[in-house]
Amino acid sequence: MYQKYSIGTMAKLLGISSEAIRYYESRNIISPVRDPETGYRYYNTWDFHMLLRARHYQNYGFSLEEVAELFRSHDLGEIRERMVDQEAVIQQEIVRQMNLLKRIRQSQKMLQDAKDSVGRFRIEERPGIYRMNTQKNYTLFKKKEQLELISEWTEKEPFVFSCAVFYQNKIKAGESEFDFGMGLHEEYAPLLHVAESELVQYYPPCPCVHTCVPSRSGKYLSLESLQGGFQYLKENGLSLAGDVVTQVVCMTKPEEEYYNWHIVWFPIKAE
Repeated sequence: MYQKYSIGTMAKLLGISSEAIRYYESRNIISPVRDPETGYRYYNTWDFHMLLRARHYQNYGFSLEEVAELFRSHDLGEIRERMVDQEAVIQQEIVRQMNLLKRIRQSQKMLQDAKDSVGRFRIEERPGIYRMNTQKNYTLFKKKEQLELISEWTEKEPFVFSCAVFYQNKIKAGESEFDFGMGLHEEYAPLLHVAESELVQYYPPCPCVHTCVPSRSGKYLSLESLQGGFQYLKENGLSLAGDVVTQVVCMTKPEEEYYNWHIVWFPIKAE
C-alpha cells in the first residue's frame, strides 16, 4: 500500500501551491484518491514524483501549461526538442542578466560621477548614444508613430535613460528650445535591436567637456542651465562642435518638487 499525503503536506514538501497541485490534477497528470468517509483527497508517492518532475521542468522556466504538455507526450525526442528550445531561452536570459549586472554597475559609477561633477568640468570622450524624442521641451508628442516608438523603448528599461538634446544651431541663435526623450548607450544597441532611423538619432563618440547639471521642476533645464559649460569652453579656447546631449542619472522627489541630475556633454574643437 502506498503512503498517502494530504494536499497541504504535498504542497509543503514540494514548495508549490495547492492551486498548482489542483491544476495538474485537472490535467490528469496526477490522480489523487478520495477518502469515501471524509471526502478528502490523498496523494501517493507516484504523485509526489510526478510533481517533483513538474518542479524540475518549472525551474527550467516552463509554464504550468507547458509542463502539462510535456507530461502528455510519450515521445522522448519531442520532449528533448522542447528542452533544446528552452535552453536557448535560458541562454538569452543569461546574456540579459550579464548586461543587467554591467548596467547597474555603470549606474552606480554615474551616480558617483554626478555627485563629484556638479560645477566641475573635464574633457573626456562621450560614449556613442542612440536617442529618440518623446517631447518638445515639456510637451509630449502625440503622433501615432512617435507614441509607438515611446512604448517600444520603455520596454528596454533599465538600459534606456531620460535625456535631452540642445541643438547647436539653436544654441548659436540663443534659443533655449530643446528636445527631451530617451537615450541608449551604443554598447547595448545590438542586444536591444536599436539602429538609427527617421525617429532615432545616433550621436557617435566624440571629445566633450563633461559636467553635471542639477535641475528641478521648479527650475527647468534650459540654455541658461548650461552657461557654466559655455563659459568653460570660452576660458579654455574651445568651441562647440555639435549638439549638447545630456543623460539623466537620477531622479528624486523628496517633498513636493521633482529633482534630477544631468550628465552633460559639450562636443568640442580647439579654436
